[in-house]
Amino acid sequence: MMMNLNLKKINLLIFLILTFIIQSKAQVNSKSKFNFYTTFGAVFNGSFNSSSSSNVLSNGQTIMQYQDSISNKETWRLTFNPQVGIIYQLSRKSDLQFGLSYIVLGHQRQLNDIKYNESTYPGIGGPTGIIQENTNVERNINLNYRYQYLQIPVIYNYHLNTKAIASKIKISLSTGIGCNILLKHDINAVLGTGFKIDEKSSFSLDSTGFKGSAVTANLMLGTRLDYNFSKQLKIIAQPMLGYFPLSVSSSQIEAKPWFLNLSFGIIYALDNIKK
Repeated sequence: MMMNLNLKKINLLIFLILTFIIQSKAQVNSKSKFNFYTTFGAVFNGSFNSSSSSNVLSNGQTIMQYQDSISNKETWRLTFNPQVGIIYQLSRKSDLQFGLSYIVLGHQRQLNDIKYNESTYPGIGGPTGIIQENTNVERNINLNYRYQYLQIPVIYNYHLNTKAIASKIKISLSTGIGCNILLKHDINAVLGTGFKIDEKSSFSLDSTGFKGSAVTANLMLGTRLDYNFSKQLKIIAQPMLGYFPLSVSSSQIEAKPWFLNLSFGIIYALDNIKK
């Protein structure tokens, strides 16, 4: 009787030990729903309905007339976008991406072949911005309108079924919004080769007339490509198209930036970590 009792106790102990080992192994092999990511992007950006300060108006032009007169001279710019954040796995089909990044948006206005006594921008060579020097050098100026933001992107990614393409590749459709906190806004004027005013080839100008709003929001649409480099490391590419539906300027002169962000980076998956 005593032997049977001890045998039952031993069997119970073995059962409890095996149960504990199985449960511990299941916990160790479970996947965390949170993953870290970091990317670095090249940002092509410009702006719709944009203009510069009303101080540059001449000949009795209104602001709208001035916008129309320079609209075909505004071009895109290239900047860079570092980003870090976390990805929360909602299901096998989708995830949410929360980030923190630094991004510079704006546009460039080109002033080409400027003649004597023509207007450039207040602050370039004097308060009036009028060219007062005769020279044989071709006079060109690039006016870079810049909004520097701390951006908080929130992106929803829906994973497509790509097993037929490659087992290590996952493609997702991405859409989201970005909350942008203004850090700085300014105009940087860069003079063309050989052209100097007051022995200077660049000017930092007053932002009067296009003062930026403290907080803005933008919409985003794109895709994400994940490549499983290893069990815990993925290499990603994430092109995103963004647009500000509301003006980022707090003045009467509108500026609605757009951007194409071509980002590349990594995702570090928290597999095999005990909960």
